Amino acid sequence: MCMNKNIFWLIGALLSVSFFFTACDDDDTPTADPNSEWAVRNKEFLDSIAHVCANPPAGEVWTRFLNYKLQNSDGGLTPTMWQNTDYVFAKILPYIEEEGSVQPQQGISPLATDTVSVHYRGTLFNGEVFDESYSGKWNQQISESVKFSVSGVIDGWTTALMNMKEYSRAVLYIPYTLSYGEFGSNGIPGYSTLVFDVRLEKVIHPKGPDDRKLKSSLLKR
Repeated sequence: MCMNKNIFWLIGALLSVSFFFTACDDDDTPTADPNSEWAVRNKEFLDSIAHVCANPPAGEVWTRFLNYKLQNSDGGLTPTMWQNTDYVFAKILPYIEEEGSVQPQQGISPLATDTVSVHYRGTLFNGEVFDESYSGKWNQQISESVKFSVSGVIDGWTTALMNMKEYSRAVLYIPYTLSYGEFGSNGIPGYSTLVFDVRLEKVIHPKGPDDRKLKSSLLKR
């Protein structure tokens, strides 16, 4: 009988200890945000790109495009209030890479109401490719462009495209605020800074130059 009492006491003690550690785990261990480290790394990357844009290396051409929605905003914002996440940063490159090739980079820039024909490759800041219109190295002779509405894509694309011209190329650095936000999309994590190598091949406006003037005047109202 004494042995049975000791066994019951031991079982009770073990259950108490187990409950204590379980309670400690529930109360003391915070739930980690899986996006927190990713968000920090992406912010640091975007800040480094902003620094390069403001202090471009010799021989490189950099610029930045303010979010087109802020350009048309009358909310009282001033340039000193805008953050890095309000801009698309762009490194300007030749449309064709071969030395001595013709670099037109002329023509018109699209409006938000136009359609464009482009070649592109999109990566995360770590170089992981998540989308592309061609595989391998881009080849002007065989790579096929894709067409879409300028206003039918993420804000970062719309902003950049309206500042590019036909037969121009830029590497775009788009903050999460102008792409897929805090929650991400289709395998792209939230808070991701996206990098796109974009060649704008053609601006398509079926009704011709007169119609473009009308669209432009309507957009400015």
